[in-house]
Amino acid sequence: MDIARIKDRLRAGRDRLPEPTERPGPRSGWRRRWVWWLPIATLAAGALGGVGVAAVIRMPRVDSLADVSLGTISRFYNRNGEEFASFARERRVLLVEGKVPPLLRQAILAAEDANFFQHGGIDPQGVLRSVLRNVLEGSRIGGSTLTMQLARKLYLTPEKTWRRKIEEALLTVEIEKHYSKQQILTLYANLMYLGHGNYGMQAAALDFFGKSVEDLGVSEAATLAGILQRPSSYSPHNRPDLVTMRRDYVLRRMYEEDFITESQHETARAEPLQVVPRRGRAPEAPFFAEEIRRDLERRYGSELLLQRGLQVATTLEPSIQRAAERALHHQLVTLDHRLRGWVGAVEQVAEDEIETWTDPSWRGLVVKPNEWVKGLVLAADRRQAEVRIAETVHVLERDGMAWTRRTRPSTVLSRGDLAWFRFLPPEEGDGLGPLQLEQEPLLEGAVVVLESGTGAVRAMIGGWDFGRSQFNRASQARRQTGSAFKPLVYGAALEMGYTAADTLFDAPVVFVGADNTLTYSPRNFYREYHGISTLRQALEKSYNVTAVKLQDLVTAERVIDFAHRCGIRADLRPYASLALGVTEVSPLELAMAYSTIANQGIAFNPYLIESVSDRSGRVLEQHAPQASKAMEPQVAFLLTHILEGVIDRGTGSRANGLDVALAGKTGTTDGFTDAWFAGFTPRYTIVTWVGHDQKKRIGTNMTGAEAALPIWQSIVEAGLEEGWILRGERFDVPPGITFAQIEHTTGLLPGPAAEQVIEEAFLTGTEPAQYYDAKWARVAALPWFQQRAFYLPKDGERMPDDIEDWTLVQEAWENSEREEREAEVTRP
Repeated sequence: MDIARIKDRLRAGRDRLPEPTERPGPRSGWRRRWVWWLPIATLAAGALGGVGVAAVIRMPRVDSLADVSLGTISRFYNRNGEEFASFARERRVLLVEGKVPPLLRQAILAAEDANFFQHGGIDPQGVLRSVLRNVLEGSRIGGSTLTMQLARKLYLTPEKTWRRKIEEALLTVEIEKHYSKQQILTLYANLMYLGHGNYGMQAAALDFFGKSVEDLGVSEAATLAGILQRPSSYSPHNRPDLVTMRRDYVLRRMYEEDFITESQHETARAEPLQVVPRRGRAPEAPFFAEEIRRDLERRYGSELLLQRGLQVATTLEPSIQRAAERALHHQLVTLDHRLRGWVGAVEQVAEDEIETWTDPSWRGLVVKPNEWVKGLVLAADRRQAEVRIAETVHVLERDGMAWTRRTRPSTVLSRGDLAWFRFLPPEEGDGLGPLQLEQEPLLEGAVVVLESGTGAVRAMIGGWDFGRSQFNRASQARRQTGSAFKPLVYGAALEMGYTAADTLFDAPVVFVGADNTLTYSPRNFYREYHGISTLRQALEKSYNVTAVKLQDLVTAERVIDFAHRCGIRADLRPYASLALGVTEVSPLELAMAYSTIANQGIAFNPYLIESVSDRSGRVLEQHAPQASKAMEPQVAFLLTHILEGVIDRGTGSRANGLDVALAGKTGTTDGFTDAWFAGFTPRYTIVTWVGHDQKKRIGTNMTGAEAALPIWQSIVEAGLEEGWILRGERFDVPPGITFAQIEHTTGLLPGPAAEQVIEEAFLTGTEPAQYYDAKWARVAALPWFQQRAFYLPKDGERMPDDIEDWTLVQEAWENSEREEREAEVTRP
């Protein structure tokens, strides 16, 4: 057999990507002369060296191959059993033994080891062919079989030394002695890296083609097998030209090995790669997933989470999560439009780059209504702007930028501006509606939705965008709650026998401050005082003085105890300002406290994980409810009934009129730095927060009702529309509750002159006995200081007339203002 015939056969059976054949150089003659004895000498020397080295090399036990645990993906599932997040050090989906489809198996063998089922781990013919090619063509191509590659991957380093090659050969023989060909092939298919974070054939098939390995066609199977040689170079997304060449080579080898017919070969070669576009999909519920990841890593360790394929069933309800995300994002954008206006483009593209500019986010882009996309401004005049998004040019009309309060697009946008846009939904049918200009808000927000009767967290959002900041403001941020804390003061009072119809005198008064002297005098939001006020009226309208007075009467220690029983974990200090929410808590913490009220006094710890199993299905943990009795159901209902009035007539009246029972409370800190709304339906507790990460002003008059309540209301409206909140549902009334008609402003039984009559709830036997008459209307119309003559103080109630020196009150107000500035005390 002459040299030419040998080279022809080598080219026909080569198992690597063809490279241009080099012309014979001046040193090529010696290759021809030594072509026969050099491979034989090399093999002989290697064998003799192997015997010597084997005597001193300590080989790993290959029977441990059965214990090899390939890193697999930990997956999180929502309540519907749908995967919404995954975590892994190596993204791998395991195939079980015997489940490598014939077509993929043939492609791998054709590309990497055609004699796999004939040799015992080392293929002498393949080694000889490799050595000859190295000699004849100056290549650096190995003759490793699948088993040799497996031995190297599992046990050895990639260094290219004779010692490593001998170790590889010895390990290969041992692996072949202990394991079947099917076991070796399956492990190989699961182990190898194929680029873009994909480990194993199944993960790569799902990522590149969007299908499982058993559904791959001839071209797709050849593509995967071809990538194995050099995954860093053969990227279907970055170098489709190289991948196509490599695929065609594998197809030719499959045909030469009689794995496919000539017709299949030609058809597959004519097909495009058909790789699924790699578009960065926005992660679903990322803050929710990250909260679980941190918890699992803390309890199980990162190795188990990232390598062992945990299967985690969670409490996430996707419809509620989506509703909460829409509501939060819409409100943050609305507030940003209102408070900041247009501040400018994201960046400016240079003139000489505009025509060829491509934003990375455009790769594989499929534009959908209401999804934000980056657009490049090509032109803008007084009537419209031309905006390129990917390869398509769209028109921005004046209406699409009306929120900027400017009428000419040319005063807002310039050629080369890169800005955010979104398409509104069409008025009817499918497709896209008008283009809208957008900008990313600086404000942050948080939402927690709990199922009150179980503690299950059904939705959690920790900020505007997880990509911008992974800090979870729903669980990690601790902020002052303002008046949202007041219901806990009223709950402690109801436990002591107070009723919603009881009255306190809302007027200037001085309390012992943090310095243990009479230096703290709270004032109401508008610096007004209301005189005789029922507890219901004071909570509905969020009177600060009455809340502090009530806490003073029941004692701060009782309030702290009640709050802790409800679920507040913060260190509460017994200061007068405690009643106004100066203590910092997280939205999740506050949600638990409100859910306790909603659940008739039974407190459930919030939880996100239903169960955790390993990849074999063995259950590692199953959620067990953790409940405690925080208050009697009658107390919880009385408090709920007052909080219903906040929405019916008080600071939460924006949400009034929805067809479901609602109860809640606004909260705003001094300086408008934090805006809250916490409330519940008969089934769900919802807490919303808006603010900045640093304590700074949201905007003028940005109260809880203005900034946070719209988010809460939108979530409830979505629930009613989608059916996860039941229309007409009402709060259950426990035994021992009596309803009575009362006059709203006085808490008295209504007489003929009563105009504002409501139905009030009482513990049976605590209903009022006195009737309302016309004089009370005249008293209520008087200034607070003239109402004093008609009011009988409660035992221990601090009154304005207790103060002999009114300069002390003025000083107390000044001190209070200073204390408010330092402690960021509440506003309603």
